[in-house]
Amino acid sequence: MKKLNISTILASAIHESKNQVGTLLYQLQGLKDTTESNDPNRTKIVLIEESLKKLNDEWVEYLYLYRLASNGYDLHVDTFSIDEFLDDQVFALQPSANAKNLVLDYHCDTSLTGSFDERLMTAVVSTAVYNAFRFAKSKIILSARQEKEFLVISVEDDGKGFVHIEEQPEDIFEVNTGLGLYFAELSASAHVVDEVCGFIKKESSLSLGGASLTVYLPQASEEPFVEHY
Repeated sequence: MKKLNISTILASAIHESKNQVGTLLYQLQGLKDTTESNDPNRTKIVLIEESLKKLNDEWVEYLYLYRLASNGYDLHVDTFSIDEFLDDQVFALQPSANAKNLVLDYHCDTSLTGSFDERLMTAVVSTAVYNAFRFAKSKIILSARQEKEFLVISVEDDGKGFVHIEEQPEDIFEVNTGLGLYFAELSASAHVVDEVCGFIKKESSLSLGGASLTVYLPQASEEPFVEHY
């Protein structure tokens, strides 16, 4: 009997579970559309919907994590308007922020552009924001800037910040940041330009006082145009 690869089995199981969550979300949307806005059950439906969306995003993260860790992910790098990219992230996550009465916003230079794998960075940003949802007191801010040869994308909140290892609960799964940070690190390091790898920084937010997860993505330097005669 051929030996089964447990990693492949788990990846397939995650894929099937993700599809089931997608079906539930579709059915729940139909239920929400038939519920009046003043119906007391609508709030419960929205909360269930947001929880399922988070679960769906986690399945996506796990699939990407498996492919990255097994060298089975093909990076698709393109150049994007960062203002549009962050606006898309805020738009997609705004219902979850509203459900938790949190302000979710972004800021960056409207002319800023950057090159990266959009699918990976969308998953990284959503994972960081969902984690911030659990700890933020009132607001979460996304931002981006160019810093030397790196595009820098940050997710900051006004919560209590990252706790030290000795301050963490005994059940590490209650924190649920370790896997997300590992995924962010793998995603950043998958971006390589001229042997320079991307990386992440986990630190305190200077502007909001909470946690700040910052992703550094290397960018190709623009070669000066030289006209040849």
